[in-house]
Amino acid sequence: MNRIVEEGDALPQPEGPFSDAEALELLMAYRKDPSNLDCPLCGPSTIEVLAFIEPDIDPSGFASVTDPEGDYAAALYCHTCHRAIGILAGAVRGE
Repeated sequence: MNRIVEEGDALPQPEGPFSDAEALELLMAYRKDPSNLDCPLCGPSTIEVLAFIEPDIDPSGFASVTDPEGDYAAALYCHTCHRAIGILAGAVRGE
């Protein structure tokens, strides 16, 4: 089950990125059902939503935590392969 890390919890440190194909698979799965994400490599019950963050990162490389409304990114982490990704998950901008 996915959860959001509570304030003060230590965040796990990722050991590498997901491939572009895996990132696309995660994005599509998140948009279909954010409560049911499987790691493309490790399978079910390993992906956790660590936080929802602002889609824009400041010049220092930091982003603010936000609510999952409007434009936001979801920070995902796999506890088995120790990889992480931030996916733009909020509203799609106008055409």
